[in-house]
Amino acid sequence: MKIKFTLLTLIILASLSAKAGLWEKMTTIGAQTIKPSSEYLVETAGWNIRVYEWVPADNPNTRCMFAAGSQKGGVACYSINN
Repeated sequence: MKIKFTLLTLIILASLSAKAGLWEKMTTIGAQTIKPSSEYLVETAGWNIRVYEWVPADNPNTRCMFAAGSQKGGVACYSINN
């Protein structure tokens, strides 16, 4: 009986870990999703970098960019003139 319980627990844990985005969705229920104002790809020496731009809701005089790829990525924000 103990072996069946252990086996069942391992199967459940394995199936949950296969759905890696499930935990993220559960922990962010109710959070507002904001679409970026623009998104595009930048080809750089064989790596396709994804760039997302948006204006923060709290500061409309700022534009932020996020660059992501298979290597490191990061956020940069700068002031914009209206």
